[in-house]
Amino acid sequence: LHATLLSDLNLFFLFFISLSELRCSGPDWYEFGDFCYKPFGDKKTWHDARRMCRNLGGGNLASIDMSYDQAFVAGAVLQGKADAWIGLRRKDGSYAWSDSWPVFFTQWGPGEPSNVKDEGCVSMHDGHWNDNNCLLKKGFACRHRQCKALSRPFLQL
Repeated sequence: LHATLLSDLNLFFLFFISLSELRCSGPDWYEFGDFCYKPFGDKKTWHDARRMCRNLGGGNLASIDMSYDQAFVAGAVLQGKADAWIGLRRKDGSYAWSDSWPVFFTQWGPGEPSNVKDEGCVSMHDGHWNDNNCLLKKGFACRHRQCKALSRPFLQL
């Protein structure tokens, strides 16, 4: 049932994307709301993945603000099959998004977060979140705010 739901969401979002004017800066970027998302299958540590996202137009690892962002990232971007880093990590005993956005929404898997000593970074698998060791290498998803004029550089304040 879960895989069928993700498949249906994937088709819905791909249809939605095809009807909208794309304002994302390159191939393989998915537009949703005010943001562009891009999945990466090449495996990196959480910190290396974040660095790569920042080097792509000032973005960051994907942060997930609401349940519909969760559905979009799990369905259309990651297509429900990847174990991929997202921008959440534990810092000073609490979880925070790497882009400094407040944590309003979570989608932890059963028994998560386990808060094991070396598990401070969060990945998504089958639409659920799991805390992991930040040194593990996984795929990842980047997110950046859309720019109306793509020739204008994106600045992160």
